[in-house]
Amino acid sequence: MTASFTSVVFDLGGVLIDWDPEYLYRKLIPNDEERHDFLTKVCTREWHNRHDKGVSFADNARELSEKYPNDPRLRSLIYAWGERYEEMFSGSIQGSVKILEELNDAKVALYALTNWSAEYYPKACKSFPFLFLFKDAVVSGEEHVMKPDPQIYEILLERTKIDPRRAIYIDDRKENLLPASALGFTTILFTTPEALRAELIRHRLPLAPMCGL
Repeated sequence: MTASFTSVVFDLGGVLIDWDPEYLYRKLIPNDEERHDFLTKVCTREWHNRHDKGVSFADNARELSEKYPNDPRLRSLIYAWGERYEEMFSGSIQGSVKILEELNDAKVALYALTNWSAEYYPKACKSFPFLFLFKDAVVSGEEHVMKPDPQIYEILLERTKIDPRRAIYIDDRKENLLPASALGFTTILFTTPEALRAELIRHRLPLAPMCGL
């Protein structure tokens, strides 16, 4: 391989895997306004972030549901987050998975850095076998620190021993790119698989142009 980059680090949700609580809660709360209120006022992003920092779903759900002792429906909706977690996935982002597979075939070293619950990441690996292509995956719930905290990027470097100057980091959230850039990574903001392929080719990674996409 003639490229100067020898490693690529992928975010997972929003890059390789399409995950959104809306997929589940559209079934449970058909009313758009009611569902929006639930996901912004009850099961909020901040509440979910506790899973990604290592808090168990059982503890997190119990603490939240105790705020609504007289609303059994709301409590049931809270617990559905964990009980029907798999229904928050619509599947993999096929164009991105194709890129991952091509890079693997070309012997590029692949790693993952993800904000993900420690207890649910193994389930994701069963649902998405391409996750086993990574040489290592740094999972926020296992480390009890999540992006964009610089510490989790430092954990990645310590564990993998990759040279950030010869590595590319891909994420769909701009704030998660900044700490990686500060450590010397070349960063790519993910928008679409097509744009990602073009950007990686620009950086001389061994990919087929557009690959029929």
